[in-house]
Amino acid sequence: MNKIPSYALYGEQAQPVWHQSLHVEPISIRSGAYDWVIDAHRHDSLLQILYVQSGAGEVAFDSERLTVEAPCVILVPALVVHGFRWAGKVSGCVVTAEQHPLESITGILAPAQLPRLRQPQVIALPRWRQAEDPLRPLFRALQAEYHNREEEHVASSMALLLALVIAVFRLDVPAPLPLPRGGGRRAQQVKAFRELVDTHFRQHWPLKRYAEALGVTLVTLGRLCQEQLGMTPMTVINARLILEAKRQLAHSSLSVKEIAHDLGFADLGYFSRFFRKHTQLSPSAFKSALQLRVA
Repeated sequence: MNKIPSYALYGEQAQPVWHQSLHVEPISIRSGAYDWVIDAHRHDSLLQILYVQSGAGEVAFDSERLTVEAPCVILVPALVVHGFRWAGKVSGCVVTAEQHPLESITGILAPAQLPRLRQPQVIALPRWRQAEDPLRPLFRALQAEYHNREEEHVASSMALLLALVIAVFRLDVPAPLPLPRGGGRRAQQVKAFRELVDTHFRQHWPLKRYAEALGVTLVTLGRLCQEQLGMTPMTVINARLILEAKRQLAHSSLSVKEIAHDLGFADLGYFSRFFRKHTQLSPSAFKSALQLRVA
């Protein structure tokens, strides 16, 4: 593998016909077909919710690896590099849906849950008797919507997805992450800034260009980021570069020099110094540490 692949569904490059709604299938269909190993990849706009009812294994989130054991729910937001190594047969269900519509309805009806919806996580579940399982009916209803495609199935699917997300988060002990301070127009401007960063971080745009694209001054951009995120605009940009560097070092076979070039660094030495400044490790040491953890 070279660069981290981006799929609609794992192994499928084309946009599927269900992209306006959702896709539901047993975990065994895709994972079983790949001998229970799903290599690292990402989805540009799709969120996945895996309900693992039996079995165990390991999930990779960006540069982190977590052991998972049923019963649990695995939440994989869009753009998160992820992969699975199951320890044999696993049973359960995986729901794949467009993240943006789900975020929109969550932001309106359950805004306190929105930050958690953007965080990759594994949520351990109680060992219910089948009749007591509050998640099973929601997964079954989503599966029925996917297969039957009755009138207004998109609206029904979004409502069921929101109900499922809330039900899962209610079962999790940790408190929701804090919402960004403020709201309204300022929050939208910061969201637009982060989207621009996601698109152009490899091009190393100067801050002035981001401000111009947003139609604000440099001072205003700095104030917005401090108010909404508690950090400077440059910190946001650097954090995105470091995240992508970690993803590439963890999940691609590219050399450090190739990764530096892919991230827009003309000089390998500068990239290494940049990475060390933000992680306290050289790129090579970071990659070696990950390999030791896996071995």
